[in-house]
Amino acid sequence: MDDQPLMLGLIGASGAGKTTLTRGIIRLLGAQGVTPISLDDYLRYSRAERAALGLTDADPAATDLERMAADLAALRRCQTINKPVYDHVTGAPRGSERVAPTGLVIAYGALTLTPPVQAELFDLTVYLDPHPDLYRRWREERDVKQRGYTLAEVQAAWPARERDIQRYIAPQRPLADVVLRFVPGTDGLDMQMSLRRRAMAFDLAGIVHAVGATAVVQLRPVAADDDGIPAMLVMAENDPVLDRVSAALRAYLPVQGQLPRDEATDPTIATLTFAQTLVAVILLRQTGGWQ
Repeated sequence: MDDQPLMLGLIGASGAGKTTLTRGIIRLLGAQGVTPISLDDYLRYSRAERAALGLTDADPAATDLERMAADLAALRRCQTINKPVYDHVTGAPRGSERVAPTGLVIAYGALTLTPPVQAELFDLTVYLDPHPDLYRRWREERDVKQRGYTLAEVQAAWPARERDIQRYIAPQRPLADVVLRFVPGTDGLDMQMSLRRRAMAFDLAGIVHAVGATAVVQLRPVAADDDGIPAMLVMAENDPVLDRVSAALRAYLPVQGQLPRDEATDPTIATLTFAQTLVAVILLRQTGGWQ
């Protein structure tokens, strides 16, 4: 269908950085052309009900996967959906809202590629896999500051969450076109990215060489990455030189927008800006653009 929207699927444990990546892509492409869908909204139960049932938010039993899959397929067909809403402040579902697709639908959640959802529904998929030490810190800070947990509650729930991340979220990693990992670096967050399948066609090496950034961006093709899949490995240091690569990548984007100041990407994290820009460019270039 000519009016079919592009669809980007982001996968990762709660607190792994999916919302931050989504906001950066929206900032680059313009909020009017992007429909973000948080798949947390399909949680069936409140926080208290999940605790009583012994379910974590990573357990598929806690999510209405059938409704989620049907809604995503409807958005792909350019249809308006009536989507549930989950309130992370109160920890409970609260009604629903109508959502119409625009040129790009970004669906982000822990179970994005869990059946009955099919990987082929998306034009590009990204699995977020931050270094374990970073992830634990991000999750604790987010849950305490934004979701009303005490630190003791977050820490007490950690073993069950880690168990279910390995059971239910990690098996989606081999299905993704891109695996994105941030790691502690000398000057902030360094980045490691595995580009495979649909993500391999973009010529990043030419851009890196053209802007003189080979000292901070290393590219290495491998016959098999950690998931046993042929890939181009991209390793980038958090260095101001990396901003030159991001600026060159932005020339490939058809439109630019800007989020409100309080939602803008931290300009001191060059690797984050680079990752957001590269994902947006790969998506648009390998699909031939955006209606």
